[in-house]
Amino acid sequence: MKFMADNYFGAMLVNVSSMELSIVNLKTGAQTERVKSTVAIGENIYNHEEIDFETVAEAAEALRGFLQVIKDYGVTNYQLWGSQALSTAPNAEFIRDQIFVRTGLSIKWLSLGEESFVRNEAIALKFDGYHHLVKKHAAIIGLNSGSATLSFFAHDNLVASHNMKLGPVRIKEVLQSLRATAPNPVDVLDDYINSKVDDFYRFLPERLQTANNQVILIGAAPLNNYFIPKDEVSFTLPLKQFNEFSREVIGASDQYLMERLHLTEENVELVLPEVLLIQKLLAVVHADKLHLVNLNVLDGLTTNQEILAGNQKYHFENQILAAANDLAQRYRVEPHHMELVRHFALHLFDQLKTLHHLTARDRLLLQVAAIVHDIGGFIDTHEHYLHSDYVLKQSEMLGLSAEEIQIIAAVSRYHSTRTPAEDITHFRQLTPNKRLTVAKLAAILRLADALDDAHQQTIQRISVSVRTNKVIITAFSDDDLSLIRWAFNYKAQFFTDVFGLQPVFKQRRLHK
Repeated sequence: MKFMADNYFGAMLVNVSSMELSIVNLKTGAQTERVKSTVAIGENIYNHEEIDFETVAEAAEALRGFLQVIKDYGVTNYQLWGSQALSTAPNAEFIRDQIFVRTGLSIKWLSLGEESFVRNEAIALKFDGYHHLVKKHAAIIGLNSGSATLSFFAHDNLVASHNMKLGPVRIKEVLQSLRATAPNPVDVLDDYINSKVDDFYRFLPERLQTANNQVILIGAAPLNNYFIPKDEVSFTLPLKQFNEFSREVIGASDQYLMERLHLTEENVELVLPEVLLIQKLLAVVHADKLHLVNLNVLDGLTTNQEILAGNQKYHFENQILAAANDLAQRYRVEPHHMELVRHFALHLFDQLKTLHHLTARDRLLLQVAAIVHDIGGFIDTHEHYLHSDYVLKQSEMLGLSAEEIQIIAAVSRYHSTRTPAEDITHFRQLTPNKRLTVAKLAAILRLADALDDAHQQTIQRISVSVRTNKVIITAFSDDDLSLIRWAFNYKAQFFTDVFGLQPVFKQRRLHK
């Protein structure tokens, strides 16, 4: 059966414990086909073991089956993604190459931030209760095999999004070890989960540690399969009923759970770790009510394709910026300087389009860089740009790929005194095209940062005029701008190197 190929998209996702294909109509959002393979390619990666090459052959065979389904539907637009957890395997790039050789499919690795972001998109567009819940206080808890993500919303806006390296598969491996060594493994596992979650939660802003939340839970397969009615996306589960379910699970044998929850022998081992983790997470977010939603990363990827195709009116860049602001607050970035630099950087970007030829996505990356470029000052103000680079590389930022985080880290590194030319070894991590993007964004951010070099907000606004061989930037201010003029002239040289035009600083008084 064939369709208008341009309207359809095939999304494939290779995960730690399974592989899935979804074919969707990008215009209507309707899913035409869903296929799942239980090939578990990365079951042992949390023990730092390499992926078994025999399993790769099974995965390749399953992917060839997916491709046949795609071909049968006449779909020509498709992509294969790999989960962040899978990308951490010691031999992940070898696996990626072998799958390409065997199937012609190139895996695009996801970051945790991307996984969380696309799931949030799917929830917002596919779960009817979303907009009502986020009007007050709501938390989306997303479970992956080895991690959990908590996104907090208030008054229709994302407030914070944090990742925790604790998920059902990772906990299952701890439980297997405890059963071999501890007389009371479940109690010890419960203590282990509590300590990890408490350590994570104390780093959240205080206002989030005390607020009650409606909880949207995704990725909890045993609960979804048991409670969500067939052909429904969601189910509101009273906390009392969840607690009763938890008590039943904790004291039950695997055989009982397999019959009660209709699970396979492989999946039943995940039930206890998952329930114990959910129990703790619901407690720390002060859950008022629990909404199970049967959407996952694959649904998020297809939803994102609908948005990119222009078939959804909602866009979610504000969530990326909110997460960046949350990171800046965590590292106590001075908000007035940050906001002014962001404003100047965007103004320069928009006025210099004929010079830089960068994309709307690059503009977003510049905006994020302007928000987070000073976070290294939390560690040490001396060479803070180097600390910013390090911290950003270690951060999972909502909605950004690993490469985009590298770009933002590099732009932050070069916003101050260093330039890529002085630091070429570090800069070689990126492709030539991305290096040029970094250089252009860093050159713009350097000028924006110079315009508030004293962190005094003495310039209220600027105007930009592009001439044949120079760019005139006029600052409107009645203050003495001697320091800013000096900083501007110092930082302007890199802009000239990149764009071939000399920035010229002028001052215009507001009151003559």
